[in-house]
Amino acid sequence: MLPRLVIFCFALSIAASAGAAEKPLGNLTGVYLTTRYPALTVRAGETTTIDLSLRNFNHPPQQLALSVPEVAQGWKATILGGGQPVESAIVAPDSEEKLQLRLEPPTGSGPGQYRFLVEAKGEGSDLRLPVTVTIGQELPAKLKLTTNFPSLRGTATTSFKFRVTVANDSGRDATINFSADAPKNFQVTFTEAYGSQQLTSIPIEAGKSKDIEASVALPRDTPAGDYKLTLHAKSEAASADLDLAITVLGQARLALAGEGGRLSGEAYAGQDGQLTVVVRNDGSEAARDVEFSATAPEGWKTSFDPKQLPELAAGKSQPIKVSLTPSPRAIAGDYQTTIRANANGGQSESANFRITVLTSTLWGAVGIAIIALSLLVVVFAVARFGRR
Repeated sequence: MLPRLVIFCFALSIAASAGAAEKPLGNLTGVYLTTRYPALTVRAGETTTIDLSLRNFNHPPQQLALSVPEVAQGWKATILGGGQPVESAIVAPDSEEKLQLRLEPPTGSGPGQYRFLVEAKGEGSDLRLPVTVTIGQELPAKLKLTTNFPSLRGTATTSFKFRVTVANDSGRDATINFSADAPKNFQVTFTEAYGSQQLTSIPIEAGKSKDIEASVALPRDTPAGDYKLTLHAKSEAASADLDLAITVLGQARLALAGEGGRLSGEAYAGQDGQLTVVVRNDGSEAARDVEFSATAPEGWKTSFDPKQLPELAAGKSQPIKVSLTPSPRAIAGDYQTTIRANANGGQSESANFRITVLTSTLWGAVGIAIIALSLLVVVFAVARFGRR
């Protein structure tokens, strides 16, 4: 009778749980003892914890005595509630109490099936739940790396980020270590998905997976082309590789400097002054439609020869004549002028030049002549009228 009663009660429990998914909770009545996995396979020699659930539908509060009257030979079974051993539980109306069945195998337990029976008894309730634990062959260690986008494109200044899923398809929890083979001077760092902390390893439970992000930083002068790299994931017993590709697009990069590296010049107030600026393209692609402009002190005039370059090839430079005319009212001293180069495609560069304004020598000569003339007038007056 007992085996038939056990099977009947277990089937009733499963039927009630299935009915809960089809009918509103208000149509269910009774107290149920269930588990999601009444039969499972575990590793030899390791303690197993099975989740249990006590649910009360439309009944007054129920106090139920908990026990495991049938335990496989040599095994130790304990019912836990809130992480502590419990012998009874009260389940309120229309609520659920979560429990756990902790099973500890004896030393040297081998492959086979081991049966247990969990009971919950209360006033008007006698619930029984059979559980079968099978110790089988351990799954072989296996890791898997996958990504939805194994190839990315961008310029050398792009931040390349690959979202990678790491799956631990083995029978044991494992700590996974990460590394990468990449072209020279490429820097590869790993972070957990949606995180910012860099990592070199991460723990993953058996049968679970986690998402990580592999970021690749390139030198600014990386030539355009296709580049390959490989990510490695490794645990104590398994490893996995993932091939990735990066396509670097060409990019212009402008630089400005004075002729001979000088960032200074001289000019006279109200007069044209000449300054030679050298524009270079240190990028990997030609810069097109390069235009020049300047920000000078108020009242100054600037012009460029040429005003625009249709194209500046990668690795090439071009001198540009800059005409600076300080304001006629500018006093002697140092002034700053900013010169800019802007290319089609958004490339831009600027440089600050110190322009020293000098006083015109003509006005100095005029001043000296006036002073000399004044002295002559005084001497003449003294010589003529001094005798009287």
